[in-house]
Amino acid sequence: MTAAVILVAAITPGIFWLWFFTRGRSYHPRPRRLLVGTFFLGAMSTVPAGLIEFALIPADSWGASTAIGAVAFVMFFIVGPVEETSKFLAVRFGAFRTGYFEEPLDGLIYSTAASLGFASAENVLYAITYGPEVMIVRGPLSTVAHLVFGAAWGLALGLRARRRGFSALTLLGLAGAAITHGAFNVSAAAGLPLLAIALVVIGALVVARMYRWAQRVSPFRLRRNVPLVACRVCHNEYRLGSRFCSQCGSPASDDDPALICGNCRKISRADARFCVSCGDRFVKRPS
Repeated sequence: MTAAVILVAAITPGIFWLWFFTRGRSYHPRPRRLLVGTFFLGAMSTVPAGLIEFALIPADSWGASTAIGAVAFVMFFIVGPVEETSKFLAVRFGAFRTGYFEEPLDGLIYSTAASLGFASAENVLYAITYGPEVMIVRGPLSTVAHLVFGAAWGLALGLRARRRGFSALTLLGLAGAAITHGAFNVSAAAGLPLLAIALVVIGALVVARMYRWAQRVSPFRLRRNVPLVACRVCHNEYRLGSRFCSQCGSPASDDDPALICGNCRKISRADARFCVSCGDRFVKRPS
């Protein structure tokens, strides 16, 4: 089995679910490079998570004779908190610190990207160890499970987006993610696949409802931004679609002028649909 086949089999589910859950969701566009970068930061966060788990989990913790109580302790108090915190930090010190993290929907989208990046890195390790056929189960189940876990702290972080401070709500979101993560792992380790599947399916439906709610409360949902253009004669700015300059009365040019955002005053191309700086959607009034 070639390395390319293993790699493609391992990362394709994460890329598919990232597209599936984030497609057409936002009224406030964000740079694709930031979404991709968050995905890779999530993948890289498996390194510190793995090192911490290796240091904290005894080598004899796994085996057919291991008591389910011991497994539960490891999952709820080590694996869940360590992995969810690692994913959280990939967003908190990445996308959260940019100007593109401004609403609850951002928290969901970037937590989705980081969680699926983390899951994809895990998938690579599992596919190398057990073969790409392991993705038959991990692709639709474990990969989505990571997305479900991360949505708890993602929404909490998004609700704090404009205040930027760490809060009890963020801590509660992390705790909820760790508990859900632990419950999924314990149900799988205890030989209860139906319970694990139920957790993922119900969780995915809840996340879909979170996305719809975040869309409804988005501060950008009803925003209308009619861009400005600069008069070729006096350089006064007037609204696109006006027939004459409001300052000197010169007729508007037929040439396509650069657009000036009505919100942040940054310049975008004449054919832009969104401001390249603040992301506001342009509404172009007819002439």
